[in-house]
Amino acid sequence: MWTRKELKERAKAALKRNYWKAVLVTVILLVIGGGASSSSVSYGSDSGSENAADIQEEIVTFVQSEEGSVQESIQSVGTKLDELSETDKIAIACAFIITFCIFFVIVMVVVFAINCFLYNPLKIGAHRFMLKSVDGEGKVGELAYTFDHSYMNGVKTMFFRDLYVFLWTLLFIIPGIYKKYQYYMVENILAENTDMPYKEVLKRSTEMMDGQKWRTFVLDISFILWDMLGMITCGLVEVFFTMPYKYLTHAALYRELCGGTQDVSETIEMQEI
Repeated sequence: MWTRKELKERAKAALKRNYWKAVLVTVILLVIGGGASSSSVSYGSDSGSENAADIQEEIVTFVQSEEGSVQESIQSVGTKLDELSETDKIAIACAFIITFCIFFVIVMVVVFAINCFLYNPLKIGAHRFMLKSVDGEGKVGELAYTFDHSYMNGVKTMFFRDLYVFLWTLLFIIPGIYKKYQYYMVENILAENTDMPYKEVLKRSTEMMDGQKWRTFVLDISFILWDMLGMITCGLVEVFFTMPYKYLTHAALYRELCGGTQDVSETIEMQEI
């Protein structure tokens, strides 16, 4: 029976062996996934303050000089709108709403495509890197593993995993969390079995997480202080320690649930070679 202490010790040892590579993999995932936290840092000096004051004064002067023309333009637009018939106003409102909806749909489709066809395959590759790091030495090139090995199967499996979790979340939050932990090992399973049918991957994850969901939830909660420290440091600790540490801990958990060895199918392939 695994313990949090054992998993974290194993993760720390793996992080020590593969530190900068693990950080690089984490950064790539954050950038592609849009999850990187950004912060703005301002630097000041006396001359900088004077320049800022001059710029502010110019802006105020410009606004004051243009204030009358802006008000006239607004009044002109308002007058023209008042002159329109109710039918024209409804048509303009409908055109605006349709344009906004089309723009929103396009953005959502682009985000969905990036998530399905780029981020999820990279995420599988990242889990493969973490598994290799826990076993010994990981290579950053593992990130692209899925693109050369049953790419569409990986995309399909992750799509259905995300879809099921989303649908269960609609029933209220708790069922969604339950389903998330039921499919917790999907990425790790795909990392070593990229050609496994998606139903089999989901089934295997469900079997592996049977009786482990609550303990895994507590394992995730145990990182809360590190997450808080990451927020205080504007994400620096998160990027350079917490996230690689978490990923490696999850990889160690997968190895523990697999019996502490590589996946059976990979072992068979090695024996055949």
